[in-house]
Amino acid sequence: MKLGLMPGEIVPHSELRDLGFSAMQMFFSGGSDSEANDPTRENIENILNQSRLDLAAMTLHVDLVGPNGLVAKDVDRLEACVAKTAQLEGLFGDNPNPILVWHPSEYPQGEEVDDLAVFDGLCEALNKVCVKAQKLGVVVAVEITRAGSVGSAESFLRLKDRIGMSSLKVCIDAANFVPDRTPLDRSVRMLASDIVIAHGKDASFKENGQVKEYGPTGTGCLDYSKYISSLKSHADIPYFVLEYYKSKEDLIKARDIVITELGV
Repeated sequence: MKLGLMPGEIVPHSELRDLGFSAMQMFFSGGSDSEANDPTRENIENILNQSRLDLAAMTLHVDLVGPNGLVAKDVDRLEACVAKTAQLEGLFGDNPNPILVWHPSEYPQGEEVDDLAVFDGLCEALNKVCVKAQKLGVVVAVEITRAGSVGSAESFLRLKDRIGMSSLKVCIDAANFVPDRTPLDRSVRMLASDIVIAHGKDASFKENGQVKEYGPTGTGCLDYSKYISSLKSHADIPYFVLEYYKSKEDLIKARDIVITELGV
């Protein structure tokens, strides 16, 4: 596992390689109506060249489902980003395939939510997207998050059973759903063969068990010794990507915690 990070100006791009980072995860513009704001391959290559980094993954935040099931324009948007991710082949470093991380937004809200329609719509959406991804050699990695439509290791495996395609994988960010949705060591074991990229941040909790806040590695309750050791034992992933740091000091502290657990 090599270290990656998110884009930004907190640390000059020219310093990132010397600080021990090997890759950067980047983003398509969020939502279904924002294609015009997507970065081009030239934009992405310029940033990677300045940083001397590889591309860990691309990312899209979009719902795919609403209270009554599939949202067609969101599915079209994710499909379009699968094609754009395929066009970035050759930039993805140690990843065997281009990776597009799909980050679900919040679970549909309101009194009229049809939960069965939400799940069926999610299956229909991801089936369509994954057929395209499979043809183009792209991996769609679902980022499990407690507030979203895929909120636990178990919910991902339910999707996987329905869809049954090798292009559907996982981006694991343990702070997003551990320990309240699935215990840490169990989640890594359950998802091991499907994890293609991992994120590192932290979470602290209120007395009622709800998330108080997210922050950089080392600021919350996540057991990083167990997290990293479980990934080393059960998964084979090229990049561990840090996020939620607000300063260079946050980033260095997070980096050092992960490096210590990696034993490098």
